[in-house]
Amino acid sequence: MGYRLVPYNGDTVAVPQLVFTHLAQADGDTIRAALYILQTGDTDPRTMARALGLPSIEAAKRALQYWAGAGLLENERGGSPAPAAEPRHADLASMANDPYVAVLSQESQAIFGKGISRNELQRLVDLYQIDGWKPDVILLCCAEVARLGRRTVGAVAHLLARWREDGVETGEDAERWLKRAKQREDWCSDAAAQFGIAPRDLTNWERRAIARWHEEMGVGHEMIDEALLRANGKNTVRYVDGILRAWRAQGITTVEAARKQGQLEGSNIVMTERPGTQQPAASAQKDLFNRNWAAMFDEEG
Repeated sequence: MGYRLVPYNGDTVAVPQLVFTHLAQADGDTIRAALYILQTGDTDPRTMARALGLPSIEAAKRALQYWAGAGLLENERGGSPAPAAEPRHADLASMANDPYVAVLSQESQAIFGKGISRNELQRLVDLYQIDGWKPDVILLCCAEVARLGRRTVGAVAHLLARWREDGVETGEDAERWLKRAKQREDWCSDAAAQFGIAPRDLTNWERRAIARWHEEMGVGHEMIDEALLRANGKNTVRYVDGILRAWRAQGITTVEAARKQGQLEGSNIVMTERPGTQQPAASAQKDLFNRNWAAMFDEEG
């Protein structure tokens, strides 16, 4: 279903004010989605997910549905949006004797190194009772967001939503997810050093590209070094990604094979940036590596 901004007839305060009223209850990505829509007018979930670095297109669709229910967006076919459903909450009083509630309260405060408010406790219990998360998974998530420096229950709820998208349901699933996340962090730190930048300066697209090199293409440290040697000073993740993709298309999977192949010409690097409007010559169109790969790669970015 498509959406568009509700017309506000020159009233430049009403629409932003609606967003302000949802600051306390919406997560960070949902708020960023609203600001993106207000700035660009774009409500396509694919481009929104790419522009904001959201974990999936589904996450963008959920944000659109949220703001449609809140009244910021309307169905492109006209008509008023459906009213937002009232959020369900667990009854804290009736759960006073549930030992898991006490564990969630005590352990989350120990992990965060600070007390939590009644509203935050309510949200933790809702994650347990309404959303169906097991207490051990919630606490693993608390530990992870604390490690990342985000000691809030809102951050926990946001990461749990991402975990559910990735198929995490049990403690074992969470451990595997965390192990993979740690491995990706290590790869990004290593690659950042090769490119001469700080790991924190890597964009979400660059992080995904580096993970893809290792997980899907089997590219390691030495192969990245070799690609950097062929980059002719264009030492960016996006440019090196094009070199690695070109090598993969040619069946080049080792440093030795890359060295035998010689220097890649610029026209034979698989571009991951948007191409210009200039079309290749007819003879070049027959070259496997002059095809319009960029459109396909934009879908992955």
